[in-house]
Amino acid sequence: MNLSSDESRALAFIALVVALAAAARVAGRSGQLEGTADPLDAARLAAASDSMLRAAGRRPDRLGPGQRLDPNVAPAEELARLPRVSRALAERIVAERQRGGPFRAVSDLERVPGIGPRTAERLAPFLKLPAPTAPAPAEPRLHPGSVLIEPGTGVAGRPAGAAPRPPAPLDVNRATAAELERLPGIGPTLAARIVAYRDSAGDFGSADELLRIRGIGPALLARLRPHIVARP
Repeated sequence: MNLSSDESRALAFIALVVALAAAARVAGRSGQLEGTADPLDAARLAAASDSMLRAAGRRPDRLGPGQRLDPNVAPAEELARLPRVSRALAERIVAERQRGGPFRAVSDLERVPGIGPRTAERLAPFLKLPAPTAPAPAEPRLHPGSVLIEPGTGVAGRPAGAAPRPPAPLDVNRATAAELERLPGIGPTLAARIVAYRDSAGDFGSADELLRIRGIGPALLARLRPHIVARP
């Protein structure tokens, strides 16, 4: 039977306690033990040894090769099986999981106080984390003379082989932020500013009023003109 280091220390301590208790009993019977120290209490020493043995038995076994834990569901007593993870650190992992949400990558464990990049790297082989999800495909951007293709059809909804038609301008008074992001030079930030301005100040009277949006200047407006309209 292989014993952990903690179990070995506990057994060594018990052997020492038993030897001391036996010596105390012999000395007490012979009357040769003298001194100012209190006599050894064999029962108390035995109780202490039992307590140490129980504590050693409660200490979780460390994970072996090939064993992994999911830090998003494992309780603290299981997380304490990770290499060099104490019970206190395991409880901090659980607390951070409850506070900041699940760990989606090994680097997310660095949110836990006491875990840095090197510790997270050391724990990586023992962790079971969700598989990374592929990013959603980007929306196509509009370019001068371009049209959108609908699946299973030709250009802009026409049957295949039909002559293409120019794309309809985007109404900046009704377009959503996602639709505005498809315009050249307009990203999520500018699209959100256009929608926020429209919601607070009302509809744009003309495309020129887009110059009131921070981040839109004459050069960008010139790029946008072929693709936008401001209908009342």
